[in-house]
Amino acid sequence: MENEKIVKLFTDRDESAIKALSELCGDKMKAAAMNVLKNEQDAEECVNDAYLSVWNSIPPNKPDNICAYACGTARNIAMQKYRYNTAEKRNAVTVSLDAELSEVIADQSADNDGLSFAVNGFLKSLKKSDRILFMRRYYYGDTLAEISMITGMKENAVSVRLLRIRRKLADHLKKEGYRI
Repeated sequence: MENEKIVKLFTDRDESAIKALSELCGDKMKAAAMNVLKNEQDAEECVNDAYLSVWNSIPPNKPDNICAYACGTARNIAMQKYRYNTAEKRNAVTVSLDAELSEVIADQSADNDGLSFAVNGFLKSLKKSDRILFMRRYYYGDTLAEISMITGMKENAVSVRLLRIRRKLADHLKKEGYRI
């Protein structure tokens, strides 16, 4: 079912919207949650919570891409669950991602909305293949091996491309006035 039709089902408060959303991107939502939590039961719980959250947020929101909106919602819920589950502990995967991005974004106290806008602008300027690599690694939390399997690239090539993308991001953020 098309994006607009699913949003219309949500707007009309038709319960079949949840089923349509599940068929369209339920697997992607679960993958986004699994990449954060590494626990199938917790991921399923987050996906179910995401369905409720999407149901409650449409309307007033009318996302252009319902799947991206739902996956983002599932990921955000998974991040909250992860923080709750780990409290003061750190997961090695999260530390690795934090370390990679901290090379680029040194000013952690930066205005989140402004930084979000700057990163989105940067992503729009990338080639589609680079944007996919960036999103798979830093949004979905995929490992280099998983990205390699998805893209058909060698792990080392993925690593090098991500390094170059991070450097481009650093240059972009410097131009936007962020301390790197």
